[in-house]
Amino acid sequence: MSDEDGVVTVITVPGEIGVTPDLRRVALTKWGADFSAIGVCNLQAGSVEVLRAGKKATLRMPALSPDGETIAFVAQPVDPRLQGLSSLCLAPVSGGEVRRIGARATYDAPSFSSDGERILVFAGDEPWGSVQPVEISLNSGAERVIWSGAFNGVHKAAYDPGGGGYWVGGLGPAASLAEATSWASIDYDTKHGSPRVFRILREGEAPRPFSVNPDGPGFLVGVTQDEVVIETAAMGAGSRALLVNRKGEVRRLWLSPRGDDLPSGWVVSADAKRIVAARLLVDAMGQSLGKYELTVFETGPDENGRVLSRALSSDLRATFHDLNLP
Repeated sequence: MSDEDGVVTVITVPGEIGVTPDLRRVALTKWGADFSAIGVCNLQAGSVEVLRAGKKATLRMPALSPDGETIAFVAQPVDPRLQGLSSLCLAPVSGGEVRRIGARATYDAPSFSSDGERILVFAGDEPWGSVQPVEISLNSGAERVIWSGAFNGVHKAAYDPGGGGYWVGGLGPAASLAEATSWASIDYDTKHGSPRVFRILREGEAPRPFSVNPDGPGFLVGVTQDEVVIETAAMGAGSRALLVNRKGEVRRLWLSPRGDDLPSGWVVSADAKRIVAARLLVDAMGQSLGKYELTVFETGPDENGRVLSRALSSDLRATFHDLNLP
């Protein structure tokens, strides 16, 4: 990420993108060998708050509180001796004190509750080990294990908007932590360890696979207020975003037929009527232009939708904050 001339070149890691329910603020990550940062773009104000960690840690998996004022993220140490460990952190979007929450060895894919008082996250006790879905109270710091079994290859956790349990996405659950020893052996009800979406109806209940994706492996992206699961599916060089309702009926929201059209991250509004996609811009030869484009479009009956607005990195006024990680 560069701050030259106030231009932000943040590009989201595929699948790692945070958003407020109204889509007005979008969090994107950027990291490399000697830098790491999260950019929180305010699409209404045309500005972005950039939180930088320097060489201390890699910042990943951002999640925004419902009011857009607080960001949760995972900080992974750069020190090779600490590889496989990660901390769960909270920070004001406008910069300020960083607060570490939780005492586990690893954390992945945090998600705020609708009231902003709890976080659903995957947590584990060993570096590179399996993880469990847990809920952490931001007021007391108390942790509740949602399911005592284990997941590997996780990519998303989400609360059910109607209060009917939890949604998790990953390669699949194992019967016990001891059984989750490798990606090849943990997924007892999906083919070849393909990513799937699971629902946990209540605390302590085993995850239930949700829907059979007709287009291939499915990744959980979010759950709308209408309790519709959002999945993406790889399709050759392209990608599709799918709405799957409780009856298993599928509606396609996004179609990307070519590899260079693939969004590096995308999110859907709570009512499933708008989508924000972050796309790396390339030239005619497919080479990166070093900029990203945020596109907001309205979903419709077809797979293209109607573009509502676009923003380039150079259009966003940037304010930079250096994080003092605990």
